[in-house]
Amino acid sequence: MSLVLGFSAFAQQRVAKNELRSATVSVKKPAAIGNEKINASAAEFAPKTAKSVVVNRFENWEDAQTMQTYYDLQSNSWVSNRMYQMPNGSVAVAATMSHDNSDPNGSFPDRGTGYNFFNAATGEWQDMPEEGAEGIRTGWPSIARWGETGEILISHAPMRCWTREVAGEGEWVLRGTLPPYPDGFEFPNDDASWPRVATSGANHNIIHVIADIQHSTTDAAHHWQVYYRSEDAENWTCVYSPLADYGEEYDHYTADSYNITANGHNVAMIYSDDLQSNLVMFKSTDDGLTWNRYDIWENPYYGYDWETDEASIYTDTVFGPCTPAIAIDNFGVTHVAVNTWEYMHTELGGNVSYFYGRGVDGIYYWNDTQEYPIQSIDGNPHHALRLWWPAGDGYVQMNPDSTKWIGFLPLFEGYEWDNDLEFMESDYWYKMRAGASAMPALSIDPMGNIACAFSAPNVSRLDQNENKYKRSIFVSYYNVDEGYWHQVEDQLDYHGEGGYLPFLRSENIFTNGVDNVVNPGEFWFSFQSDNQIGCWVGSNAYQTDASENTIHAVKVIPDAEFYSVPENHDAINPMTSARIYPNPVVDQMTIEVNASQASEMSISVYNLMGQKVMDKNVSINTGINAPTISTSNLSSGVYFVTVKANGFENTMKFIVK
Repeated sequence: MSLVLGFSAFAQQRVAKNELRSATVSVKKPAAIGNEKINASAAEFAPKTAKSVVVNRFENWEDAQTMQTYYDLQSNSWVSNRMYQMPNGSVAVAATMSHDNSDPNGSFPDRGTGYNFFNAATGEWQDMPEEGAEGIRTGWPSIARWGETGEILISHAPMRCWTREVAGEGEWVLRGTLPPYPDGFEFPNDDASWPRVATSGANHNIIHVIADIQHSTTDAAHHWQVYYRSEDAENWTCVYSPLADYGEEYDHYTADSYNITANGHNVAMIYSDDLQSNLVMFKSTDDGLTWNRYDIWENPYYGYDWETDEASIYTDTVFGPCTPAIAIDNFGVTHVAVNTWEYMHTELGGNVSYFYGRGVDGIYYWNDTQEYPIQSIDGNPHHALRLWWPAGDGYVQMNPDSTKWIGFLPLFEGYEWDNDLEFMESDYWYKMRAGASAMPALSIDPMGNIACAFSAPNVSRLDQNENKYKRSIFVSYYNVDEGYWHQVEDQLDYHGEGGYLPFLRSENIFTNGVDNVVNPGEFWFSFQSDNQIGCWVGSNAYQTDASENTIHAVKVIPDAEFYSVPENHDAINPMTSARIYPNPVVDQMTIEVNASQASEMSISVYNLMGQKVMDKNVSINTGINAPTISTSNLSSGVYFVTVKANGFENTMKFIVK
């Protein structure tokens, strides 16, 4: 059975039957009702840039099985900050790992951080880990580069910091426990948990961690989002996240409903939770000292109390975001990918009707050069994230604007989607992915090309025992020169006609990626593969016992048509992202440049008369560099600085106080 198929431009009809299902649920027990059809036809909803949708267009890809684990619930929502790449091309990957499934209640007594490392110099991965990196029971790990050569690990409950001076080598050193909560927190017995870590600065020496504090009462669990910052991995400031500046540190977002990314001195964190929350991003350009807020999507019912507010009742369904990915490219632009789902709150109380199937599917794209909040094409805030639109007679049609939509559930020729076969373990499991296509991950190369991997049900892979669709990992690509997405459903778990045997038996979820890769046109992702559908989280689970899961790491090299690289990419102007800070200058200034290769850079300072008043050379490495020069010998006034490297130059104005 060949799945190497070509589909013509989106202007053609898309027709599928039996594809929309609604369910009225409480937070504990869903029950499916209803059924509708989809007719995806042309109309006024033409894409801004038409293109084809094809399957399996890899030039090359390499898969590695990095570790195995019986513990398969990698996140309460989605995973992030569990992969990174060193400048030499080496890659690290982490996951929550356990090799002990003896406890029928699912305590996993050996649970800890599974870690593996790909050495680019040898082309080899380390042996699969036999035990957790910490040597104590923990979980929910998050890793990042640290310093010029090292790496940092933040583990869960209580949050501990571990470092290594050289990535992939030696023992992890415990640097201490992070503060449990901000000063003045009213529940001192509750620690922060579920961390995400990123590092910024010229040498990745500034550490940023976001986490959640949960306090349980007799009727609910309440949440506070916190932010940590350190410059030495031992001394930490702990404050409420920037949400607190808007009075939103409490109960708007829950555990694992966030992630963080950094590149150079730019740091961005994103918060998303289903049903009643906004999709909010905070971005800093000064290593986390100050933050700007972006309300990417505004929930029309944000902050309403479903139990008491009559205004929270609505009959027009809301298409909202759930699991977003975030990454910053080498030019300072922040990119976001988010899956969408549809729901409706029709009466006071906790019950909500949600809809699942192909007709509510899609992965949406936004970056911070675009307007926000995202607006609907019909002006209705309920529809700002809507891909499928009414077409009359109970049908809907797709509006696949490829500048805005990354991908959707693949349309395999010869297969009809049956909504009864989409896996619905429980409301808890569904909310973790909230939609057909879900759990997106971004990977950006030095040129600004992007790959987005996501998990989606695969109609060509029906589990004969469960009679459910298994989930595959698919990838779409963004060519930086074109400015739109090639919705190319490359399957990371499928390898030519006949399939890639380890994956034909498995469901694949919890996608993660290397935010910033070092080689053009080469992207890295990881995901979890399991021979049983669903997750086993103890006795109250769909699975009857804990099955063995594999954490895969995949290097993807797509066909060259899907990304843009100059013929001599080493000669890219390293000054394209040059900047000076602070400006005005007092005693010293930092000149930040993004270099495509290591070289010498000259720095020349001129006064308003054109006279050179300072001249020096510094060595720069590949990536973000931030050399600092003294201005104490310059009198107050206006100056110009010219930086030159690799045959390129850039001149910037600055003021000395």
